[in-house]
Amino acid sequence: MQSPFKQIPLRVLFVAGAVAFAAACASDNSTSPVASSEAAAALMTAPIGFDQLNTSFVGDSDPADGFTPWHQGDGDQFRFGPGWHDFMGGGLGEGFIGGIGFGPAFGRGPFGDWDDSDACAFSTTTNRVECSRTNRRGITVTRSFSFLDASGAVQQSFNRMTTNTVNVTTSTSGTRLHHDDMDTTTVDASSDFTVAGLASGSTQRTVAGKSAGTESTKGVKDAGAFTALRTAGDTITGLVIPIQDSRPTFPTAGTIIRSMQAVVTLAGQTPSTSSRREVITYDGSATAQVVITHDGVTKNCTKPLPHGRLTCQ
Repeated sequence: MQSPFKQIPLRVLFVAGAVAFAAACASDNSTSPVASSEAAAALMTAPIGFDQLNTSFVGDSDPADGFTPWHQGDGDQFRFGPGWHDFMGGGLGEGFIGGIGFGPAFGRGPFGDWDDSDACAFSTTTNRVECSRTNRRGITVTRSFSFLDASGAVQQSFNRMTTNTVNVTTSTSGTRLHHDDMDTTTVDASSDFTVAGLASGSTQRTVAGKSAGTESTKGVKDAGAFTALRTAGDTITGLVIPIQDSRPTFPTAGTIIRSMQAVVTLAGQTPSTSSRREVITYDGSATAQVVITHDGVTKNCTKPLPHGRLTCQ
């Protein structure tokens, strides 16, 4: 069976979204809310290991993606934080904007594939599929699944026809050496994610979940020591995604609340801080309403679904 780490709607397309997000940031630095803050740049990407969670953030586990303060040789895309035309934390995952289709040409649609691996086994004690811990370059990942049919009966594995509800809990923790073996990052994060409406014949999927994590990095940059602390989390409530065969489908109800904070301290300097909150509301139209508060400044924004540009007033 496939590994649970290969859930394409949450992983591969999230990485694609991150590439587009980084390119947009590089071309829109003039609109960054806090261009002078060292910590603002820390809000561009999600903490290390968030790609292993089930979350609206677009994470990555590459050691090179751990945050370090900007210096002149890095280029402007590493200096400025997310602007008013971009989502923070690597962007907003494709499943949350309608970038994943449903049907023969697409697969099972957003959040539709939940095959467990040979490293997982059903526990009669917990009525969950418990997966062995795995170590990914210093980061330990632990997962547990619950599979239910439409009547609420427990299933011992995922069935593409009869499984209706999946809950997956994930945790990541550990310390990683990265950035030319000069920096260390310690992470601690978790997520709890539920999808219903997966059984054959369902007309919509409902999604709820939450994630939270911290990332602490210590190292040397430009011959100076630094520390960087990032926290990130989201809450997904009442998300409804209609099933429309052979084309992408976007959420028509529900909210996502995302937040990040960063504190960056360079040796001998005053700590730099930055925070951001994004509230995304789906109202049944083809436009999501987004309220962004960045370091005390709030703007009302709109996001045409699926791939329209985020614009703010």
